[in-house]
Amino acid sequence: MPKQEESKTVNYSKDQMFDLVADIDRYDEFLPWCNNSKIINTSIKDDIKIVIADLEIGYDQFVYTYRSEVKLHKDKSQINVRNLDGPFKYLENNWKFVTVNESECEIQFKIDFELNITLFDILMRKFFDLAFQKMVDAFISRANEIY
Repeated sequence: MPKQEESKTVNYSKDQMFDLVADIDRYDEFLPWCNNSKIINTSIKDDIKIVIADLEIGYDQFVYTYRSEVKLHKDKSQINVRNLDGPFKYLENNWKFVTVNESECEIQFKIDFELNITLFDILMRKFFDLAFQKMVDAFISRANEIY
C-alpha cells in the first residue's frame, strides 16, 4: 500500500496551480502513463464542484481505465480524489494549495492506494518513489510550459 507525501514551493500562484491540476481533460498531454482522460459528469454541492472522470493509464499492453470522483473546492485551496472503479482496491489523493506570496504557492500532495492486480501492486511498491516523483515533476513542467 504505497503512501507518499510531497510538499513543494513553486513560482506560480495558488490559483494557477489549482487550475492546472483541475484541468483533467488535458492530463493525457503531459502526465506520464496517462493515455486518455475524460470527464464523465460534473455537479456542484455547496462550495465544491464534483467531477467524475475516467483516466486510462498504462504502458504497452498493460492499459487500464479507472474512474474517480474529484472534489474541486471553490476557494481553490484543495482537490480531493478517490477511486470509484478500476484496477485500484482504493485510491485517495489530496492536493492542497497554500499562498506563499502573490507569485508563489506551496503545493502539498498526498497519495495512498492499493491495486487490485497483485503483480502491478508489487511492481508499484518497488518503483513507486520514482513514479511518484515523475508525476509531480510532470505537473511542475506543465506549469512551466503554460504559464
